[in-house]
Amino acid sequence: MAIRQTVLTASLALAVAMGLAISSPAMANKQLENTVGGAVVGAGVGYLVGGNNGAKGGAVVGAISGYRKKR
Repeated sequence: MAIRQTVLTASLALAVAMGLAISSPAMANKQLENTVGGAVVGAGVGYLVGGNNGAKGGAVVGAISGYRKKR
């Protein structure tokens, strides 16, 4: 169940990132990679620190951080 919720959270973060993507395809692709990478790392660290609830929060925070990362 926790994995399903984490995947759902990461998917929602990915959808937000795609909706806010820059018009340049290369920049949008890099930003998407950063967002997905951030969500994955955030979910992993969040799970280690806080269990299931930490994984959800970590995925969201990681996705936001990855999206805002400077190219």
